[in-house]
Amino acid sequence: MKKIGILGGLGPESTIAYYEYITRKYYEKYGNYKYPEIIIYSLTFSEFINQGYETAGKVKEAILSLHQAGADFVVAACNSVHIVYDKIANELPIPWISIIDAVAEEIQKEHLKRVSLLGTIFTMSKDFYRKGLLKQGIEAIVPDAEDQKKINEIIYKELVLKKIKNSSRKKVQGIIKKLSQQGAEGIVLACTELPFLISQKDAPLKVFDTGAIHAQKALDIALGVTTE
Repeated sequence: MKKIGILGGLGPESTIAYYEYITRKYYEKYGNYKYPEIIIYSLTFSEFINQGYETAGKVKEAILSLHQAGADFVVAACNSVHIVYDKIANELPIPWISIIDAVAEEIQKEHLKRVSLLGTIFTMSKDFYRKGLLKQGIEAIVPDAEDQKKINEIIYKELVLKKIKNSSRKKVQGIIKKLSQQGAEGIVLACTELPFLISQKDAPLKVFDTGAIHAQKALDIALGVTTE
């Protein structure tokens, strides 16, 4: 069984969600406590907000620390930090499993070609996520600038602290409705905190919970399970 390295802290609640998902899903399937060993390196969140490629050195350093601690591969419990993925992934001694690739696999299983992308303003306004999906033949559309600001504020002022407001849920549902009218066939919650607010029951389109998808991928890899 492979040891999982989690690059966490971006933010803390999503890190907890990954840990809980992996351990609980293992128990649900196997009924015992022999779940994979998990090593967490928690980064300082403030250094990563809107920093982009400047964080590549910090991310590489953290993953090297996970490797030295015994991790066989690593997942980053954050969508935004994947802006540095292409820059450093090939320089690492262990595999960094991309959240974008994992999500693209699930979208392809649903045979969707156009999805909406919701996340931090950083993830929505930069093109790294859209380019990553496009490589897999998936077009991603994003909200307009005003709606991006609304979502970003909800994430940083509420969801990172796990404050859940129904008024915020309604705002995001309104944004999703606009995107569906623009031809979106699914909704990618490209912030690992957004599923605290929006789940499948809250949306008319297929919802892709990136954190859950990614955590399941980590569990499958640790157990040597093929998902094809």
